[in-house]
Amino acid sequence: MTERSRSSVDPGRATLLGILLFLFIPLVLYLFVAHPAPVGGSLVAGIAFMAGHRFLARPYMLATRPHKCIWCNRFFDGRRSAELAVELAQAGALPPLELLACAAHVEPTRRFFGFLDRARLPLRLGIGLPLGLLLGSLVAFAAGFGDRTESATQLFRLGIGLTVNFAALGPWLGAPRERSRAAFPVHNFYLLGSRAILWIFRLVGVVWIVAGARYWLAYAGL
Repeated sequence: MTERSRSSVDPGRATLLGILLFLFIPLVLYLFVAHPAPVGGSLVAGIAFMAGHRFLARPYMLATRPHKCIWCNRFFDGRRSAELAVELAQAGALPPLELLACAAHVEPTRRFFGFLDRARLPLRLGIGLPLGLLLGSLVAFAAGFGDRTESATQLFRLGIGLTVNFAALGPWLGAPRERSRAAFPVHNFYLLGSRAILWIFRLVGVVWIVAGARYWLAYAGL
């Protein structure tokens, strides 16, 4: 990588911007899970932040992708060179996206995205169904059609916690692939790096699994 390409992105500013963009994710989750009053306002704000986030995070990914490792989030320099880890298929007629990594992180990157590709249907169902039920319950409550928000919230926590912890097994259990498809938006992994994102998923997921399981065990009288 040339000196010019390294200097075209300031590592400090890019890292800070990635952190700020990542904070959109816990904000959206807070609005959906805590749904502070008015619930309708929280729902609209959460959907707006979730939809708008892509228009900020994807340009960030495209700008920083040639300059930092998808796995550890460190910028390439004289000691750390870029290697092609995965060609990731994109939707529509877009060309494959080349994900770059440090030499030491090519293998876990290939394993993780290969795992996401193979398990993309159950992963998408594990995210989409609990999210759809939660949003539906919030819409119904805001419209005055009963209150199922607590049970939907706890189902969301349990389902998302199990799904993200299953996805986080990818670096250990996945078979390495040089070409894959992503079950989740890849731009989110560029905000903090895949390794940090997965550890956040694991830790928050365990908390949510415990909270959701306690609720449903108590609901069942156990």
